[in-house]
Amino acid sequence: MAMTAEAVLSADALERLRRIGGTKLLLDMIALYLDSGPGRIRALLDGAEAGDASRVERAAHSLKSSAGNLGALRLLDAVRALEARAADGGVDRDLVMRVVREYDASEDALRRVLEEQGE
Repeated sequence: MAMTAEAVLSADALERLRRIGGTKLLLDMIALYLDSGPGRIRALLDGAEAGDASRVERAAHSLKSSAGNLGALRLLDAVRALEARAADGGVDRDLVMRVVREYDASEDALRRVLEEQGE
């Protein structure tokens, strides 16, 4: 599978979105991700701070589909692991921080995609 931006994003996933709905869909999906992501990360951190596995699980789940749609495969892997751990009732702070790091990396990579598209 082809990867871009330091292997943070799957070029195949981005191209799939472009094939489905053109550049506009791709850019709209990236904009939605960038707009909603910080709130999702905040919810994740708040849940972890409170030791609330249910909140952590919900926050991880909300990140999962958007990460998958845009091919943020490292983030997808991290949120899947975190969601599974939280579903078992645990809050793994190391996994939470891994998700935050991977989200930040995906955000940076997607901003570069926007710049390349002239947005």
